[in-house]
Amino acid sequence: MRRAAAALLILAVAACGGTTAGQRHVEREDHAGDGSTPFGADREFVPKAFEVEVTGRGRPIILIPGLGCPGDVWKETVAHLGEGYQAHVLTLAGFAGIDPIDEPLSAAVRRDLTRYIRAKRLVHPIIVGHSMGGFIAYWIASYHPELVGPVIIVDASPALSGGLDEAKELRTKWKDASDAQYFAQVRAAFNSMTKVPRRMAPVIDEIVRSDRRSIGDAIYEMVMTDLRAHVKDIQAPVLIIAADGPLQQRIRDQTDSIPDHEMVVIPNAHHFVMWDEPAAFFKVMDRFLDDHP
Repeated sequence: MRRAAAALLILAVAACGGTTAGQRHVEREDHAGDGSTPFGADREFVPKAFEVEVTGRGRPIILIPGLGCPGDVWKETVAHLGEGYQAHVLTLAGFAGIDPIDEPLSAAVRRDLTRYIRAKRLVHPIIVGHSMGGFIAYWIASYHPELVGPVIIVDASPALSGGLDEAKELRTKWKDASDAQYFAQVRAAFNSMTKVPRRMAPVIDEIVRSDRRSIGDAIYEMVMTDLRAHVKDIQAPVLIIAADGPLQQRIRDQTDSIPDHEMVVIPNAHHFVMWDEPAAFFKVMDRFLDDHP
């Protein structure tokens, strides 16, 4: 079986590959931060690329889930943070029952999140992203380094492997799947990403509510977007928490140019690191946040 078919969703969600000549590098967009520009917003701004649930008071922290996932994947993390944090938990458009949008999703989330930070007057919020959410976190932190505070990336890197043909194949595989194929693909892919299947079961029920075209288009966009040349521009401290798997070195190689970063591999953890080894995950996260108040 070809790598694209064998890797299936894992390739896209893990975001840990190399790139080929078929991929494009994204162009930087520079805009001022006032409400008159595409990257400014007034207080009434409502994002269209994601929905957000805000809880708590204190230091702002924005948590971005991965491909197809609801914001609920961060429930235990938000509970662990407790008092002293204001959590902004995103669910992306087209995922987990949220209405889709008709534009590249990662780019739209990065754009709307920039506006959201300005609209809500969030001062250097912590950005936490898992998988596709981590990919978006690299993007916003490198393109708008003045906006963000400490960045925590969970098992993601700035570029996927594959070129145009593979991107098209993966997009078609998800976009054109029948109901039976789609449900089977979701369950097969996501059940392999954790050693805690009881935790994954209710999330899979939400993931299958995702718009399959949005899934396919998001995979295509990530395969065709290479952020490796841009992460050197990140000014915030970055913590990368990686799963204990074969893709560790690729993550290291792709993030080596980030000026202030560290990478920690959590033993025995699969892709959903925060579920598989929560004590170790929280210990690393807490230490990093304490070191970067």
